[in-house]
Amino acid sequence: MEYSSDDVSVVSSGDEMLNIVVPFSQDSATQKAKGKKSESDDDTSVGSPGKKRKRVDEDVGNLKDDNNDNIAADDKNNDAIALADATTAFKIQFNDQKLGATNKLFWNERRQKKNAALYPVRVVPREEVVGLCLKEWDFETERPVQYIQYPHKQIKRDLGLYDVVSVKSLTPYHGDGPTDSWCSKRIQQYSKQLKRTLKGLNEIDLLTEEAFLKLVLAQSLKEEENERERSLLAETAPAEESAASENEDEQIENDSDDDEDIDGSGGGRRSRLCRSDSVKSEPLRVGDIIEYYKPTSVAGNPDALCEAEVKFINPRGNPILITSDIFTILPSDHQVKRVKRMHRGKHLDHPNGRFRAINNYVLKKEGNPNAVRDIMAETTARTKATIQRAKDEISSRMDDGGFFPRDLLRN
Repeated sequence: MEYSSDDVSVVSSGDEMLNIVVPFSQDSATQKAKGKKSESDDDTSVGSPGKKRKRVDEDVGNLKDDNNDNIAADDKNNDAIALADATTAFKIQFNDQKLGATNKLFWNERRQKKNAALYPVRVVPREEVVGLCLKEWDFETERPVQYIQYPHKQIKRDLGLYDVVSVKSLTPYHGDGPTDSWCSKRIQQYSKQLKRTLKGLNEIDLLTEEAFLKLVLAQSLKEEENERERSLLAETAPAEESAASENEDEQIENDSDDDEDIDGSGGGRRSRLCRSDSVKSEPLRVGDIIEYYKPTSVAGNPDALCEAEVKFINPRGNPILITSDIFTILPSDHQVKRVKRMHRGKHLDHPNGRFRAINNYVLKKEGNPNAVRDIMAETTARTKATIQRAKDEISSRMDDGGFFPRDLLRN
């Protein structure tokens, strides 16, 4: 059967009619969705991988920045917590105790089986260990030390223990590094040792231990600087006084200028001295007369006001001063006032003196170290002489009265 061209066109038009989609029908919606999907696929196929990778990199970078900020904040918080805990423990353990200069701080290395253990220690003077049950030591080869350690809760024994160690086992605290810090290499070794021996230590505990050691070093450096200033003042003050003592009138005038300058009202030759009470500016010498209130009484009570002459001064001793009143012990921080000064064997008035702590005067070691014994001998001799005079007076009265029972007087 043959078809004409008109019949073919009719057939094709019929197929096209079958393919026509009615508007608002389900097929039209599906076709629109497919069209959109295909368009989106075409869009993503051109340049989309680079955009995705860039977006991922930005997200990772932001996440890293946030993590770094959180880590920095955590480090600051940990350092603050460690410093606060270390400061509290330092005040409790040492309680204003003098630690000495930095040349007293060491690392003590001890061999324990196969490993070497490190301990931060402080070499102490003999006076500090008097009464402790320590073995006798040879000062040439051994030293008494105090262990320096933060009181971690894992430690069951007492802290601040004393011991006697060999000089060969001691290494300076700074090692080969600067003197203003502990040896970093030994600090790391010491931290690993603590973490190994004390179970349960965390990062804050190790930071607290390091902060505790830094506080000890800072206090030692401060005391060393104060001692250096004290030595300079002690060396310069006697030289100035001896140079000024060539002329008595000039000395008196200079002393008055000094007193005015100490009070902050004049510009004398010692204007370089600080007028603050925390800095030593007034000397105290053997022979000076001081005024003070009895340590067992209330300051300001006129009945407790005393005067005594300085007989011996030892800035490192305890007590620092030995006065003519040997039965009164003055603590190093007791307030005294210089009312008279010794000049060429004579006492001159010192009207501009004021109350200061004894350890706030410029002091140097001088005087008679056996002053207490000598004063006791003088007092005993004077008492015996007074008793003998009384006996002689009674005897003379008995002779004059005709009554002479000398047996009643016992020698």
